[in-house]
Amino acid sequence: MQRFSGKSVVITGGSSGIGLAAARRIVEEGGSVLVTGSNSARLESVRDQIPGVHLLVNDAAKPEAAEALAEEAARLFGKIDGLFLNAGVGAGAPLGMISADLYRNLMDVNVGGPLFATQALAPVLRDGGSILVTASIAKDKGMEASALYSATKGAVRSMVRGFARELAPRQIRVNTLSPGPIRTDFFNRLGLPEEHAATIEEHMAASTPLGRMGTAEEAAAVALFLLSDEASYVTGSDYFVDGGTAQL
Repeated sequence: MQRFSGKSVVITGGSSGIGLAAARRIVEEGGSVLVTGSNSARLESVRDQIPGVHLLVNDAAKPEAAEALAEEAARLFGKIDGLFLNAGVGAGAPLGMISADLYRNLMDVNVGGPLFATQALAPVLRDGGSILVTASIAKDKGMEASALYSATKGAVRSMVRGFARELAPRQIRVNTLSPGPIRTDFFNRLGLPEEHAATIEEHMAASTPLGRMGTAEEAAAVALFLLSDEASYVTGSDYFVDGGTAQL
């Protein structure tokens, strides 16, 4: 299946996890991909994993980075066919421990990132293209110590509805992907001991109706559907990849 033959896609936060899995699949299906990340060493490792991938060190927390990303996408591709805004930060804190710095960081990356990226890259996106933004089931679940994080993902869902309405005249579709318990290197990046991370994953897996963690590849498969022409009549929607956690 070559759904992305001759097409170009920009993926933010694509140096690991769901973004990396999506980039790999798009290239395998004939597409060209520009991947961004804020960690230059981790981003550079993508070059060895995906032949021909384009890379850009880009910090989603900075509004000016969105303009730089749009300029690079236009330089490489002229116009793009898809935009997967996957860059985000996950951090929790209970009441009494939510600092102003944490608030600014989560809002700047999780809300400001997709907001300014959509604004900057919409003119570079072909009419009939697709935008996908990563949200989370945290916006739908009451989770301890996650009020701030959940709020940022709730904002993402609301923004996407607005973007979808505004870009509909250009036949540009805008949707959200809401992952649940997906096995990535998230806990490793937090610096948690391996044994502690394994315990958390076991608890998360047991709490899902399907009784297991999902994989980045399973989430990427849904992302690719939404980015492809197969989802040509889907916009303003929210697709859950969570083993039923938020629904059952």
